[in-house]
Amino acid sequence: MYSESTPSAMRLGDYLMLLRRQWGTVLLGLALGLSLAGGYLLVAPREYTSQTSVLVTETTTAASGTSNRTNTINLDTEARLVTSTETVTAAADLLDLPSDRVGELADRVTVTVPPNTEILTISVVGSTAGEAQDGAEAFAEAYLDARRATAEAGMDAEYEALQGRIDAVSGQLEDVIAAGSQLAAGSPERARNDQQAASLNSQLANLGSQQNEVRASALSPGRVVTRAALPSSPSSPDIPVTLGIGIALGLLLGLGVATWRHRADDCIRAADDLARRTDVPVIAVLDQPLRAGEVAIVPPTSPDARAYARLRNVVTAELQQGARRVVLVAGVHGGGGPVAANLATSLARAGEDVFLLCADAFGGTAETLTGGRPTAGLAEVLAGEREVDEVARQLPGVPSLRVLGPGRDPDRADSVLQTRGPRKLVDRLLERAAYVVIEAPSTAGGTDAQSLADLAELAVIVVEAGRTTAREVTDAVYQFQSMHRSVLGAVLGRSTGDGGTAPRRGAPLDRPGAPAVPGPEAGTDGPAGDGGPERRRAVTAGPVGWPTPPSSTVR
Repeated sequence: MYSESTPSAMRLGDYLMLLRRQWGTVLLGLALGLSLAGGYLLVAPREYTSQTSVLVTETTTAASGTSNRTNTINLDTEARLVTSTETVTAAADLLDLPSDRVGELADRVTVTVPPNTEILTISVVGSTAGEAQDGAEAFAEAYLDARRATAEAGMDAEYEALQGRIDAVSGQLEDVIAAGSQLAAGSPERARNDQQAASLNSQLANLGSQQNEVRASALSPGRVVTRAALPSSPSSPDIPVTLGIGIALGLLLGLGVATWRHRADDCIRAADDLARRTDVPVIAVLDQPLRAGEVAIVPPTSPDARAYARLRNVVTAELQQGARRVVLVAGVHGGGGPVAANLATSLARAGEDVFLLCADAFGGTAETLTGGRPTAGLAEVLAGEREVDEVARQLPGVPSLRVLGPGRDPDRADSVLQTRGPRKLVDRLLERAAYVVIEAPSTAGGTDAQSLADLAELAVIVVEAGRTTAREVTDAVYQFQSMHRSVLGAVLGRSTGDGGTAPRRGAPLDRPGAPAVPGPEAGTDGPAGDGGPERRRAVTAGPVGWPTPPSSTVR
């Protein structure tokens, strides 16, 4: 059983095919993305960024020039201090901002630390260039002031601590001196008292020296090494980044829509589509398009002749072991007549006796091939009014091929084809020929092709690329399978976009300017070559330039 199938994952070739078929959708998505990016650039508020760099140093240095501290500076902590509430509030005061904008100001500052440095880079975003510059300078000043205040508070606390120790030692010294005045000179007790007094004096001298050193220490919280510059252009929106995002989103949108359209598109456009979506093998791909109302016998050396030869080989191989060598050719929309005629011609050129039974009562295949108006044919034979040998026409240049048209009255022919007579007729034709090729009406136009399937051993369907859908192909296959007839495969041809079906009876068949092939006189009922006047039939070839048919797979 053939079935519509959709692959769960797309291959690289599928994406290339998608781009080839849906490039307009992708470009539309790209244009939409660029338009949105451009619109955003027009309406987005402008923001400016100004940066200043602050070198962080030890806060205190002794008078001798050496650091009074041994701890290293943690720049991550310092970066946090720049955005602390105290610093932000101080910066807001410097900028004369109201208190309700302090939180907003904190969101506009960022601090980074360049690798292997002791520098803080402070960046401030503002709605104007001047606002950004003022903000960066204010944060740098507020941070350094806060660091200086912290250092001064530490020095004052250290000085007061030393002063407290001096006062305590001075009190002890006074007590020792007072006790020594009561002792006899030269006594051991007086000597110990003098030593204790000397030790306390030494401590006082040391503490005084430390206190003097604290007083002499210089405060150095850091310094600005790069002043905040006035931005010359907005930092946001970033034009290259915005356009890049627009392009990326546009491509994603275009590819997404293109992929959806590609998966939702049921139309058969190439041999891969037919094989992948319906599992129907493609036997041959025609180079020339299938034109409405034209049945052209292709030259033996043309690419399409090789395609029909490939179809012939598959058909003969499939029917070789069968007792009933009858193949039915039906187009999903159209094209059954040209393919049936050329398949029959290819079989005849290979030396086989072939009957082409034109069972599309309202088609013009027989008249086009023989170059005349409707003559007696299938309807008259089934009614017992004429014999097969009387109404069968030989195709000029292919003597082993005989064409049996539907007859003078298409309505009558259509009605008798629904009886059991056609099967008996096909049995009689098989007595005179090795193969019978039946041209059936389109499967999309009704159930006549399904009814005729009982006459054949197998069926070949004709698919017009760009017009036929996978659902229609699947329906055609089901029609034949419901009659217990297998579908050998499909012949893929291009549609000219003009309907692709044969004209109804009475439509003009002449095509001026085309090469002519002799045929029997219109209105004669005898076989070709009975001495009657000859008419000329136009046989045209479609435009060239379609790619060479790919290799086919055969069931």
